[in-house]
Amino acid sequence: MEEKAKNRDQSEKPLEDEHCPICFGDFTIPCRTNCGHWFCATCILQLWNYRSTVQRCKCPICCRPISNLVPEDSLLVQQQEDAELLRDVTRYNHLYVGGVYGFFLKLVALPLLMQRIMGSLMSKLIDPNHVKLNCYVLRLFALLLSWIYSNCNFEFIPTGRLGIWRLLDICAMAMVAIFYFAGLFHRWALRRHVRLLTVLQAHERS
Repeated sequence: MEEKAKNRDQSEKPLEDEHCPICFGDFTIPCRTNCGHWFCATCILQLWNYRSTVQRCKCPICCRPISNLVPEDSLLVQQQEDAELLRDVTRYNHLYVGGVYGFFLKLVALPLLMQRIMGSLMSKLIDPNHVKLNCYVLRLFALLLSWIYSNCNFEFIPTGRLGIWRLLDICAMAMVAIFYFAGLFHRWALRRHVRLLTVLQAHERS
């Protein structure tokens, strides 16, 4: 049994009777992880994009961090869409290479890293479970901005009787409310999408 699992982990392509553990369909651009499991390149990259973090994607089967995706050796694709997908796989691998060469690759991939960092920040801001933390952080940020505004003698914001601190504090609370309701809508949309996919898969099986 152990020998069979070892051979599967070291195989250059998935077994003929295997299916992608994420979409449960036939493999499209199959990729092997460093833990030996096979997934569709599209599925595993979408899972990573869904997390919106700069951390490595975790294997859905064994939960080990995925530091390397190896496409099937026989994939000598010429289609433009497949070539772009393989470039996305290469970019993912470059983000998690160590050493000096890895640092150079991270500099090259800096736009992607900044996109991931901003995505991670936005996912935290619209998470309804973090509403209290977001309230504290944004109000502190408003306090910092008001201190800078007051000490630099700026006068370009019409504050009226509120004062700069109270005005920015109200703006911060409004942003917290906007992010909260946006997070609730995002969560509802995701759950609705999952329900629709479940219904479609049930119809296909029947």
